[in-house]
Amino acid sequence: MLKLIKLHLKKNKILLKDNIILFLTMFFAYIINYVFHFYVGRTLGPEDYGIFGVLLSLIYIIVMPLMAIQTTLSKYVTELNAKNEKEKLSYLFSRSLKKIGMIGLIISIIFIVVSPILSSFLKINLVSPLVILGASIMFAFLIPVIRGFLQGVQKFKLLGLTFVIESFSKILFGIPLIFIGYGVNGAVAGFALSFLLPLIILFYFIRNIFKGKKEKFKTSEIYRYSFPVLIMLMALTGLYTWDIILIKRFFDPIEAGQYAALSLFGKIIFFATLSISMVMFPKILELNSQNKRPSLLLFKSILITIFFGFSASLVYFLIPEFIVNMLFGEEYLVISPLLWIFGLIMTIFSICYLLSYYNIAFYKVKFLYLLIFFNILEILLLIFFHNSINQVLVILLIIMVLLFLSLIAYTLKNDKHIHYRASVQ
Repeated sequence: MLKLIKLHLKKNKILLKDNIILFLTMFFAYIINYVFHFYVGRTLGPEDYGIFGVLLSLIYIIVMPLMAIQTTLSKYVTELNAKNEKEKLSYLFSRSLKKIGMIGLIISIIFIVVSPILSSFLKINLVSPLVILGASIMFAFLIPVIRGFLQGVQKFKLLGLTFVIESFSKILFGIPLIFIGYGVNGAVAGFALSFLLPLIILFYFIRNIFKGKKEKFKTSEIYRYSFPVLIMLMALTGLYTWDIILIKRFFDPIEAGQYAALSLFGKIIFFATLSISMVMFPKILELNSQNKRPSLLLFKSILITIFFGFSASLVYFLIPEFIVNMLFGEEYLVISPLLWIFGLIMTIFSICYLLSYYNIAFYKVKFLYLLIFFNILEILLLIFFHNSINQVLVILLIIMVLLFLSLIAYTLKNDKHIHYRASVQ
């Protein structure tokens, strides 16, 4: 038995090593990130933290789908790097920065313009936090470009470092601003500035990686591939943000803030396991290009996610009051009995996230209809049934279980027919 375990570990040494490197750096980054959130929650109180929480949900809807850029670029960078086509890599890098930067600037301006409308809908008296967030969107668009290249060339140490820098920036800027009395504006400003500092540092680190002669090539295939990835990530992000937005709309400010804290505990599981999909994605493409079946890697990735998610949910079940009181304070203790339920919800969601990445890697896109359907279903159910936080959790649990079963069925059905369709010409 011991020999089998050693043999298994030896065969998966690279996978485990890369997962551990990225997991540990990202996990450290999320610890720093959550220190910032816990400070904001304790200092501002449930009402203002509810405002901060819903503002972050808005930015997640914009920023998290930007992983479509990272995912798409990493796919094609993996191919180009495998062929040692450095000139094409250099061209793709500079072109992507210019194109995505311009799109980010346009969206940033639009967000600032519609800020008063969003403020009214979400019952937020201040427009300034929305304007601050809007101004940072352009920088947020550029970071995934760099991360996509780092992921594609499998520089996981540097990739993990980007998340550490981003999280540390929130502490560096946000906490002093809150401390001197800027409140929600200070918290949002800290979050917004966290996009700028890592961008500056990343440019310093990678300035020579993609520097040199550039060879133009047709990139239309890349952007065609990015569209379904964008739809996928928008839909996945919606599944864990619509609840925050609608609860801010329908619940009283104190309950909205308490729910934002509850949601944050659930997101710990999702963001802690996010590194698994980031490591899995380029590796399944690499395996498939070598005519090796990548489904075993998916299974292993799911097992790692289940282990972490269930372990965290068990801790939430055993000592919920201690965790909530220590991190957020007595004003949030009402959410303690619900921690483990939200933990399970986000564990199931994290598995759905992996399944989605696996299918999109091979351009199997019909599952997008499932994601869109469950987004619409979640919104409608929460609009008509929001009598209590408990009822909201029941709806979310049903949504996630049904989505999980649907994606499992879709993946098993299509796995036999996977072939490598999208490639750089």
